[in-house]
Amino acid sequence: MTTYEQLEEESALTILARWIVPAVIFIFVWWILPILLPTQPFSWLLTDKASWYLNRASGLVGYFLLALSTIWGLLLSTKLVKKVVPPVLSLAMHNYLSWTAIGFSVLHAVVLLFDSYYAYTVGNLLIPFTGPYKPGWIGAGIIGFYIMLVTSASWYFRQHIGQKNWRRLHYLTFGAYGLTTFHGVMAGTDTSQLMPVYMGSAAVVIFLTMFRMIEAASDL
Repeated sequence: MTTYEQLEEESALTILARWIVPAVIFIFVWWILPILLPTQPFSWLLTDKASWYLNRASGLVGYFLLALSTIWGLLLSTKLVKKVVPPVLSLAMHNYLSWTAIGFSVLHAVVLLFDSYYAYTVGNLLIPFTGPYKPGWIGAGIIGFYIMLVTSASWYFRQHIGQKNWRRLHYLTFGAYGLTTFHGVMAGTDTSQLMPVYMGSAAVVIFLTMFRMIEAASDL
């Protein structure tokens, strides 16, 4: 059995579990924790800013996971990882990072439905450029999410679309990463504090991309 076949046997329940984790965190933090510990330091969860805090936290975690997934995917295409990490483990980690990033991105969006300052609807979260706050940059984030979802789901249709087409489709990951980065920089209310994170991850992605291109050229 090949590495790809082993990972394709991953059950739907395993994938669903990655989505359940962010949902459980959301329910626990928003509803259960304030009841169990109604005083400081969790009293802020009962304020109007609770949705903002949870939105920014889930967005940052989701972006961090997406950046790690992109960076790890680039490393997988080089000889650096192939000689050290077993293929099954390296590919499973990439898959796990991608789906967990999607899970936290969903949480990042759903929290907006509870925002008391901007009135978001389900339609605003699904249809790009229709939201009440910076629709252009929020829309970029929504499109980036859809690309993440397509590229991650394409793994399970690899045999149907062919290995070559699947690899080409996977290049869209750069688009997801770029759109999500611009979304965070331009729509985030704490961009000045997080700029080192955005710039640092972008520098690593650019460096590894150039490294991969040089390595591929040397193999010709």
